[in-house]
Amino acid sequence: MCKLSAVVGATLFGLVMTAAPVLAQSNPVDRVSNPNALDYTDVEVSPQEMNPPFVRHGLVVEPQRLSSIGTGVSGAEVTAVLGEPLRKHGARDAEWDYNVRLKMPQSENYLICQYKIVFDEQNLVAETVWRRRQCAQIASQQSAVS
Repeated sequence: MCKLSAVVGATLFGLVMTAAPVLAQSNPVDRVSNPNALDYTDVEVSPQEMNPPFVRHGLVVEPQRLSSIGTGVSGAEVTAVLGEPLRKHGARDAEWDYNVRLKMPQSENYLICQYKIVFDEQNLVAETVWRRRQCAQIASQQSAVS
């Protein structure tokens, strides 16, 4: 019986190993924090590129400063608070992407969060969006405490 189990196990293992390649892990849109499914670029690098310059540090921003960026704020005001974005894209470069470093509650660890600002035709903020709801929650909690 042991030999039969070993043969069946080895055969199944062989089938698994020769099956179609595994698809890349999906990165679904968080419909709570990003209801309009705005696009965020994923990090694509080879293992050789994962050296110290690859590490995303994110901007260290006081939460109350982030809360000052709301509907109707100008692009110049956003730049004064956050500096130049990591990436501008979309029609008229109306979407600005930032990496923001937020301190996680009850720990000394930080979470690097992607933050997007979308501008209207007058270059005024139309909406701000966190890629993940955890980031929105942490930023909101920290802003309320500050």
